[in-house]
Amino acid sequence: MVESRSIQSILIVVVVTVVAAWLGVAVVTNQSETLLKVAAAVGFIICVFLGRRIWLLMVFLVAMNVPLIRGVGTVDIGQAVFLGFTGVIFLMRRLPFQFKFGELEIWMMLVAFMVIQVYLRHPVGLNIFGSGAVGGRPYFALGTAWLTGIVMSALIVPPSELKWAMRLTIVGLIVGPVFTTLRMRLGLGAGPAGIDASTGGSGAGRVAIFGYLAPAIARVVGSFVSPLRACVQPVWAPLVFLSLAFAAASGYRNVVASVGIYYLIAIAYRGGFMSLMVAGLSATCGLGALALFNLAVPLPANWQRALSPFPGTWEERHVQSADLSTEWRIEMWKEALFTDFWIQNKLFGDGLGFSSRELTMMQAMDSGQAFESLGSGLSAQQETMMITGGYHSGPVQTIRTVGYVGLIVLMLAMIRVAVHGHREVLRCRGTEWYPLALFMVIPSVALPFVFTFVFGEFKTAASHVFFSYGMISLMKRNLPLPAYAKRVRASYIPNRGAQASHGPAALPG
Repeated sequence: MVESRSIQSILIVVVVTVVAAWLGVAVVTNQSETLLKVAAAVGFIICVFLGRRIWLLMVFLVAMNVPLIRGVGTVDIGQAVFLGFTGVIFLMRRLPFQFKFGELEIWMMLVAFMVIQVYLRHPVGLNIFGSGAVGGRPYFALGTAWLTGIVMSALIVPPSELKWAMRLTIVGLIVGPVFTTLRMRLGLGAGPAGIDASTGGSGAGRVAIFGYLAPAIARVVGSFVSPLRACVQPVWAPLVFLSLAFAAASGYRNVVASVGIYYLIAIAYRGGFMSLMVAGLSATCGLGALALFNLAVPLPANWQRALSPFPGTWEERHVQSADLSTEWRIEMWKEALFTDFWIQNKLFGDGLGFSSRELTMMQAMDSGQAFESLGSGLSAQQETMMITGGYHSGPVQTIRTVGYVGLIVLMLAMIRVAVHGHREVLRCRGTEWYPLALFMVIPSVALPFVFTFVFGEFKTAASHVFFSYGMISLMKRNLPLPAYAKRVRASYIPNRGAQASHGPAALPG
């Protein structure tokens, strides 16, 4: 036994010495490549250590949502690692799982079918390592997201791991924006899709990191406490006001709307209709106080632009800038929906990424050639956005991608996922799992409203639907609670005998 331990110690010393010597030489000769190799090795060791809990690492990386090299981000890496290691564990017959085919699975299949049909009609090859707009990469990314949701839905995990998934998501939602901002400051990359880093024409700058953090904070607060009660609690009140301040300081109207929707959903679940009425009155008073304060000490330009949809004493130039931005988008929507130039097949869509025709148009614009022949009456920037599909509208961009049929399928899938998430919230009410259910479900309930009326795109929304389906199914299967049962109205029962024969009039939801 002593000799065995001595041999192990000698082997460890030798291995550590060799590795240290290699690192010393490699860092001097090629620092970047060495760091990547070390990071990959450390990541592999972490994955092996996690084993079947690898899904927790995937959840963390998806929450971070940081683009890294050539558009490949933490979302892609997390999903690929999860599917790869889960596949190996499955082949080793050490993966506990149980797959059931039900309503949500049908909706996931229909959304996937809409993507498959548009790919078959507009084949773009199998180049998954090229640009995110040219080739098969966007289809591969959606396929990976779909398969991730399917595998997640079948996992059998200890309930405590679901709480760890929530904690890791919170950490990822905070670390991701900070890391992304540092990379942008250093000129090493751009931020994830969904928030445009451009500035308004009125000089109202936009702060992307605030746009990421504000909804994350609102989601956390609404999951653990009623936002109304949080406003008077010393622990939670700073977070509430910080989320509202970040939303306004971001300069994005869509962020203000998203934060408001998150809080309204949380208030509705925790307090009902009366709490919503109180919240509306409180919000009105708060906006009134801000408007009065703005008269004495003008708020920063980005604050005023973000708050411009609400009545107040905002400077006219900021209100006009926001109105012009809305008109600018409406012009594109009309051009896309009421002409046949930009969307060739409005029924089934034109596919993800660029078509060969659109790629030719972009190349011509990049080379400085004019587009007088279009006769669209749009500006050059608007035409560029039309070519790339940046409509700033979830429904219109979805029509371009998968057509009206695909839009109907995606919207119904969103609604049904939200309904099943709502049922999970009701099932967990009054238990220790209530904050977990709210945290995971609030974005799903908000998605149909945000996608339709605020901001969205097909690829992001479909990926969100797939991931939410997987997480909701994971909670449904693994939380130690009775199955959800719809409440029914109790009928009048004249005597005990009738009650005994009829059984219980209602089951708790």
